[in-house]
Amino acid sequence: MNAKLRRYLVTLSLVVLAMTPAQAFEAFVSVDDYMAAPREARMNFLAGVYDSFGTLQDAGLFSSETLATTVERIIECTSPMAIEEIETLFTARLKEDRGDWDTAAVSRFIFAFDDYCS
Repeated sequence: MNAKLRRYLVTLSLVVLAMTPAQAFEAFVSVDDYMAAPREARMNFLAGVYDSFGTLQDAGLFSSETLATTVERIIECTSPMAIEEIETLFTARLKEDRGDWDTAAVSRFIFAFDDYCS
């Protein structure tokens, strides 16, 4: 496992520990489950992820400077967008790249919007 992935997984674990039980459950929704959900549920999931990242960013709780910088860039890039637009972009990105649908949707969100916002 490379160092970047290890730092990411440690940070993701800390994020989950800082969440309420409902938020923690959402963090482990797979991409497959996300894609099978109705659009309204996908938007609610993404709103929870987005809000959690903003809260953790504001509190300085990311253990990795790289992840903190990435999340800050994603928040700045997407803050003018409506949740419907974020859901449309994320869902389209997942449909383009059908690999790893058994992974956590929150992980794919970071990678998808890191690319989009770069």
